[in-house]
Amino acid sequence: MLVIAPLSAFEAWEEEITLSLAPPPTVYRYAGGHIPHAAEIVLANYQRLAASYGYLSQWVREHRVLVLLDEAHRMKRGWAGEWGTACLSLAYLAARRDILTGTPAPQSPADLVALVDFLWPNEAIGLLPADAVGPNPPNDAGARVASALRPLFTRTTKADLQLPPVRKSSLVIPLEDLHAHIYQALCDRYRGALAVSRRERLDLVAMGRVTMYLLEAATNPKLLAAGSLGGADADVFRHPPLDVPIGSHLADLIESYNAYETPRKFVELLRIIKRNADAGRKTLVWSNFVRNLLTLDRMLSRYQPALAYGGLPMTGRESGDRNRESEVGRFRDDPDCLVLLANPAAMSEGISLHKHCHDAIYLDRTFNAGQYLQSIDRIHRLGLDPEEETRITFLLSQDTIDEVVDRRVRVKAERLGEMLEDPNLAAVALPNDEDYGEVIDSVEDVAALFAHLRLPNET
Repeated sequence: MLVIAPLSAFEAWEEEITLSLAPPPTVYRYAGGHIPHAAEIVLANYQRLAASYGYLSQWVREHRVLVLLDEAHRMKRGWAGEWGTACLSLAYLAARRDILTGTPAPQSPADLVALVDFLWPNEAIGLLPADAVGPNPPNDAGARVASALRPLFTRTTKADLQLPPVRKSSLVIPLEDLHAHIYQALCDRYRGALAVSRRERLDLVAMGRVTMYLLEAATNPKLLAAGSLGGADADVFRHPPLDVPIGSHLADLIESYNAYETPRKFVELLRIIKRNADAGRKTLVWSNFVRNLLTLDRMLSRYQPALAYGGLPMTGRESGDRNRESEVGRFRDDPDCLVLLANPAAMSEGISLHKHCHDAIYLDRTFNAGQYLQSIDRIHRLGLDPEEETRITFLLSQDTIDEVVDRRVRVKAERLGEMLEDPNLAAVALPNDEDYGEVIDSVEDVAALFAHLRLPNET
């Protein structure tokens, strides 16, 4: 068996194989080169499949192999993407093919073409209604595609899992004087800069940059001067520090901010973590900004926090290396490690924490509701003790972009939740590493941003 999966899912595969099969087969994490003769189940990630296709395809060709794609929506680009090309090429060599995905149609019915072609090479065009998977699908495209594929897949909904409900609460926090001054100055700056044509207003990439700057300002203004990456992988956030003219009043405020205030969100976060720690509860903290995580790593040293973000390697070659796998393992198993600081872009898939942690705090969120829903599933998933309470806390800076994002994400999450309860196919926008979605992904998000900045939504 060859399992193509995100690196973050390897541990779950190894654990489930051991629990499910006796005696367990020999599992081998593929890192390149020839596969050992004793290997019965090989785990490889999508990047490694593309980079080492020759070795992996040779092993599949020489044995009778089931090839399974986990988080299969990652190859949705098909022949147009490197990962999709490798998966579709491998399909011809497999004795059997299966896919697992919580995202049957990430953006449109057309995204199913590559997945179907992997299962039944070159058959998607015959199995799926041609107009439904074309460039301009009709309104009933999703229903027609679902009808065509209904005999070919099985769907497990949240209701089927019979999980206890999540207790969610929002803590609205007023900005301090200097913090409020910086945020208002930034809004004024963008209010003038965005008084442009309708076409420019609807540039989602540009709106995403504005959104991220406002999110930085709402949580930790120092990020605007220092940047959010903190030396981490440059792909984590995809935007530079804010270009504020040197010598401007706004630049002076940002540069000196941390000398005068600690953001109230950080103060409240530390209070909640202390309360949980005193009660013997571990806490998962989410932030989209790596520098926030690194700052909290220092501030929370008494709780021996673990770190998991894209700038850390998934595994370490040396035992002393700090890497995501060892950090998550330390959070699970070390009773003195009471906090995990995580980035949704690196940790929203594949990791199971529900047996060790029941409290999550969101220091900030983007408009990406799919990523948010996946992150919640790290501590609310199959196997959870039915008597255990799962608590989610959102920290929102009052009268800022935080409240705009909160409203939009609630609307999106309700829609996505309804779709995920549907036993048929659902069109759900979830992220993947090869085709990462923008921070702001709809015209409705832009309208909400404009309303916050008190800009008209029309030219």
